Order: sequence, then C-alpha cells, then structure tokens
Amino acid sequence: MRYKALDHLAIAVKSREESIPVYRDQLGFKFDRLGQSPGMGIYQAFFAYEDGRFLALIEPMEPNNAVDRSIQGRGEGFYVLSIEIDSLEATKKELSAKGVRLVNTEAPRGPVFIHPRCPHGLFIQLTQRGWPDAPAPAHNHHPDSPYRWLDHVVVAVKDLKQATATYRDTLGFTYERTAVLQPQGITSAFFHTDDGRTIEVSEPLGPDTPVGRALERRGEGVYLIALAVKDMAERVKALKAKGVQIIGGDKPGDQVFIHPRSTKGILIQLVERK
Repeated sequence: MRYKALDHLAIAVKSREESIPVYRDQLGFKFDRLGQSPGMGIYQAFFAYEDGRFLALIEPMEPNNAVDRSIQGRGEGFYVLSIEIDSLEATKKELSAKGVRLVNTEAPRGPVFIHPRCPHGLFIQLTQRGWPDAPAPAHNHHPDSPYRWLDHVVVAVKDLKQATATYRDTLGFTYERTAVLQPQGITSAFFHTDDGRTIEVSEPLGPDTPVGRALERRGEGVYLIALAVKDMAERVKALKAKGVQIIGGDKPGDQVFIHPRSTKGILIQLVERK
C-alpha cells in the first residue's frame, strides 16, 4: 500500500454558480470544466493547478444528501481530500484488516472513502488512477495557473500522540518527524506522500492559539490547506487588488493566508515554491 500523491480536494458550497466567480475572478484560479456525479449526488466545478491536478467545488444535487448535511452541520468549506494510491484492492484489504471503517467498498474501481472518525476528522477519498486495461491519463500541465500545486494539508487534533499512531500505524502514512512550531502555537507530526507533499497533523500548544480556538469551535479536522505559488509578492498584490482578505505578509518571511470569508469557508495558506 502506497500513498502516491495528494490528488485533489473538494470544497462543499451551497451554490456552484455563485462560487465559480469567487474562485475564478477573485482568487484567480484557472477554471477547467464543469461536471456532475449523480452517484455521489453532486454538481462539480474544477479548477486546475499548474501540475495538472485540481481543486473542485461541489454542490449537493438534493437536500439532505451527505454533502448537504455537511454544509448544514459545519457550513461551506473543506469536504474531502483525495489521495492517489497504487492499488485500490490492496489498500482496501490492508486497511480493513486494521479495522479502518471504509465507505463505498462495493464499487469495483472506487472511489473508496476512509470514514473521518479514523483520521481525526479528515475525510479521505482513495483514488487509483491507472488500471491494467486503462493506464492513468497524463496530467496536463497549466503553466499559466497562478497556483502550482496542493502543497500540504494541516489537520487539527486534540491528542498528537494518538493521532500520530493512527496515521503511521493504522493508516500507513510515511512518518517524517515531529516538531514544536512555537510561532504557530502547535506541535506537528509530518507525513508525506510519494510525490513529497505533506499531511501535517497538529495539536495546539494551548487553547488560546489559532488551532486551539478552531478545535473548540469545530472539533478535529482540516484546519487549512496550503497552495504553492511562484511569486508570493505578486500573488498577494493581485489578490488584494480583487478585494480578497489577506492575513499576514506584512513583513518579509511572514506566513500568508487567505481568510475563509474570501474562499467559501476554507483557510488557505500560500507558500512560495520556485
């Protein structure tokens, strides 16, 4: 079982039509296409990163389906992280043997989901891209996209020791290191996929920290996603010109975030990657 890459993530929104201009015109994402998945009960809008992977906005097709219940319970925002794996069957077998609760296992080619109770609030979709009779399609690179790739995802947890054991021993992610990040008020364990992207599992150093307050409000789960950009100063300037609410970046070396009010409910960190 191998976790190859952070494939894509989906953001649950009340209206696809209203959300597309936010991501395309204000945030500057490269719009790719519309779609729909009747089986999952969603309308989709896809936005491409430079590396050819994508971010998706998803709108529920009908009241009270899974995506609609998520919006009702937590508001608009992060819904699911898709991770590319090498073998769906092998992954299902290994995770099931460890007692991991899987959803949609009957679908022969997936997608299969890991119930969020196991990964401490992170809803994970397992995606196999290539099959013996259908090789994985090549990713079309988009050099004109201002967002290069999904760099990392931060998951807020109450007990880092327990969460580390879950991600490393139960889910089988590759563990890198644990570090205290005093300026951010967190202790984090880092896990990487084959392509070098990272899932950062973070416990707050105290309740009066950004992650501590987020845990109090929303419970365990995704705290932020981080997107790679080519030129931080240029991207921040462009976003501010569109009226996007930026947090930080006042001094060189400061971390930079896009406020959830400007993104339909998700905190986005920008990281410069040349």
